[in-house]
Amino acid sequence: MTTDFDLIVVGAGAAGLLAAVASRRLGDRVLVVEADEVAGGSTALTDGRLWLPANHLTAKPSADSTDDADAYLEALLGPVTPASSAQRRSAYTRTAGKLARWLTSSNVPLAVARGVPDHQPDLPGGKAQGRVIVTQPLDRRVLGEWTDRLRGDGDGGRGGLRRLLPGRRPTQTAGEALAGHLLHRATANGVEVWLSAPVVDLIAGEDGIGGVVVRRDGTDTPVTASRVLLASGGFEQSQELREEYLPLPTDADWSTSAAANTGDLLGLAMARGAATAGLDEAWWTPVMLADGRAWSLDEARGKPHCLIVDAAGDRFFDESLPANTAGRALYERSRGMRAVPSFLVLDNRHRQSVPLGPWPAGTTPKKALEAGEVVRARTLNDLAQALGVDRAGLLGSVVRFNGFAGKGKDLDFSRGESAWSVASGEHAGRRNSSLGKVDKQPFWAVKVYPGDAGTKGGLLIDARSRVLRADGTPLPGLYACGGAAASLFKGASPGPGAALGAALVEAFLAATDRPADG
Repeated sequence: MTTDFDLIVVGAGAAGLLAAVASRRLGDRVLVVEADEVAGGSTALTDGRLWLPANHLTAKPSADSTDDADAYLEALLGPVTPASSAQRRSAYTRTAGKLARWLTSSNVPLAVARGVPDHQPDLPGGKAQGRVIVTQPLDRRVLGEWTDRLRGDGDGGRGGLRRLLPGRRPTQTAGEALAGHLLHRATANGVEVWLSAPVVDLIAGEDGIGGVVVRRDGTDTPVTASRVLLASGGFEQSQELREEYLPLPTDADWSTSAAANTGDLLGLAMARGAATAGLDEAWWTPVMLADGRAWSLDEARGKPHCLIVDAAGDRFFDESLPANTAGRALYERSRGMRAVPSFLVLDNRHRQSVPLGPWPAGTTPKKALEAGEVVRARTLNDLAQALGVDRAGLLGSVVRFNGFAGKGKDLDFSRGESAWSVASGEHAGRRNSSLGKVDKQPFWAVKVYPGDAGTKGGLLIDARSRVLRADGTPLPGLYACGGAAASLFKGASPGPGAALGAALVEAFLAATDRPADG
């Protein structure tokens, strides 16, 4: 067994697998180590969207450019910071299109997610579509012996058993397809992959990081390499680290991330002198809790016939905002009013026509009602009592909201009027299709928490994904990407798929970097 490699990748999610394939193509000996018993990371259970500006897949390539992307990030992110330096921003916009072409040349079938805009398409350089791409389905049987070692098999990505045609095992999400394609290319091209193999230490020498210590079958094995890439995710599953760094209240159960990311590698790197940034940030998204896990409310909260209120029964933001902005709104409100949890209130038209958490439209299990995961009441007065929400506040908010819905204009928060809502089709065929009266019995409600799709802070890296020390110099031999690295998108999200897009870009930069380059 070889224990000396050119590159060791810690984490077998999409970013780690991409780095492994790219490095192997350059002739490197590559090892991927994964603590979990399956590959794919949290990506395999997501929609797998990638925000990659200036890609070659748009119907009119001239409609986007790196200059447009530069202008957009400058307007969105504002002044540079150590984690969001001018060099990192430029590296992202100039590599995103190259990465899209590299994926295509690697036979990863991609397509533009039609009609999906940037989160703020009205900003300079913003686009109404073309920057968000997804991977086409994969028949998992091509993975051979790795078929059952890819996360996502058997659960359809988001709860419920698969319904497969005899003899077929298609991927159920674009994230699963992306991870599957990359796992196939890694294993078929000689990348060594160790599952159930957590890293318990980093090997440090006079010249920086020279490998890792991997625990396999109860034995700690030192494995050396000239470069180590941490693609190991953030710390969203560590309650201790969440309480130390993230806004309070916080709970690991509020994260939609499926990976067991507890930040162990973050601590190991910090102990070796690595600097960090943005540890108080996450990829926020409003969630509800059901079936023992968190579920994004992105689809439900922007549809008509619902609203979100705090404990006083008051609305406090545009419910149709992008996930990161909406999640932050819950914390901002909680500074002066109890808003964690808040409450998504909907009428029966919404419940009959829109999926909610794990439940298809029109289907609400009795056990969910008995467990209090969802509340149903004949009147709004009864609903307020059941929720413990101020009755007068809730009734007043609904009456006011219904008046706005009748006129098609939200005078309080301009719901459905943002450039994001307009560009993403919220107005299709109506004056404002995000608005609709909440007046059809019975009424329903679920608790809303400031959840996340992963943490956003981590190790400070440069434009080549090299981990930096506090003095700004690289820690030789150590790289980081995705959730393991401090995001260059602090406080904002440029578009759907920004987290995964950034992780893959950073992984690609790390894999193609050579220490001899200086």
